[in-house]
Amino acid sequence: MNTATPQETVKLNSIEQWEIINKLNPGAVMDAKGMAHPIHLHGVQFQVISREVLPELAAGWQTVKDGYVDEGLKDTVMVMPGERVKLLMKFEKYSGLFTYHCHTLEHEDAGMMRNYRVKE
Repeated sequence: MNTATPQETVKLNSIEQWEIINKLNPGAVMDAKGMAHPIHLHGVQFQVISREVLPELAAGWQTVKDGYVDEGLKDTVMVMPGERVKLLMKFEKYSGLFTYHCHTLEHEDAGMMRNYRVKE
């Protein structure tokens, strides 16, 4: 956990759009087609600019969507099974190595934790 790939390296004072995709996988949430992932980013705040869900999961998504508050700056976003979430972030205050991970401890411990680097 002391490196970041070139694809996970961003420039200081840049604005980027990231897309987080939660592909369908075995699990117990939303018709047993996948697991929800609360994704947390260290060192930066972001805006949620869009969400897309697979049509076959729309009914399950409708049961939870009213609990989302996507307005304002965030450091954690819930990504449901079959969902794509687009984030807009500005890397303006800090350079260095930062972590992003699933906030479900078992997922984090199983490898859903990575680094990204902000370079000058």
